[in-house]
Amino acid sequence: MFKRFLKYFTKFEWTLWTASIIIVTVGFAVAPERSVLSYCSSLAGVTCVMINAKGNVVGQFVSVLFSTLYAVYAYTQHLYGEMIIYFSLMVPIHVISIFTWIRNRFDGKAHEVKINKVKPLEYILLGVGSAAATVAFYFLLRALNTDNLIVSTISLITSLAAAYLMLRRCEYYSICFIANDAVLIVLWSMKIPTAGLSVLPSVLCFVVFLLIDAHCYISWHKRRKRQAAIMFEREQETAASEPAAENNEVTENPTDEEPAKEE
Repeated sequence: MFKRFLKYFTKFEWTLWTASIIIVTVGFAVAPERSVLSYCSSLAGVTCVMINAKGNVVGQFVSVLFSTLYAVYAYTQHLYGEMIIYFSLMVPIHVISIFTWIRNRFDGKAHEVKINKVKPLEYILLGVGSAAATVAFYFLLRALNTDNLIVSTISLITSLAAAYLMLRRCEYYSICFIANDAVLIVLWSMKIPTAGLSVLPSVLCFVVFLLIDAHCYISWHKRRKRQAAIMFEREQETAASEPAAENNEVTENPTDEEPAKEE
């Protein structure tokens, strides 16, 4: 069992995962003001992104834990936008994704989700919906006197797009998360002057997220092409077997009756 777990991830993935944990841990260790909540959410975040890169539904369970811890920590830092995004958007999306990913397993494998191709109309509706939600979100955050209002508002756009595409099992969800990671690196870095280096693990966490999400996109892109190739081969085999089956039926059950013998 343990050997199977070790072989499930490639050497590169183990290296990336281990290096990410070390970076976050070092950031936590050197910070003069340490936040255990920030550190735990960072570890959970790194883990969920690594597992999601494999298209494994277990990553969604870990994502629920990460989103909850991160939302609580964001609240303590007066980043109400992040709290609202992760409590009201990301946690429900991850829960729903658990069911959609389980229902859409590739080839019946529990450890691999079937990657979906989103239609152009969905991208248009996603863009319109995200723009409308962002405008409303801006005024809500302003009323709550949220720190770093503009950056917090921009975070919503990337989070909405990433959450929807992840739910729809689209490989491009990682691209949106990469954009979101860049926004959050800026957002948490802006907290350092007021909150001190206690937020350093969060900054480093999203730096690591950006690297892992880049790997996630490459991984999902390769997986989609592999799944498409497998499905194409099966369609070709099915198409080739149908004429052979028809010929066998004709041979075994001739339609022409044999002429009756004269007595």
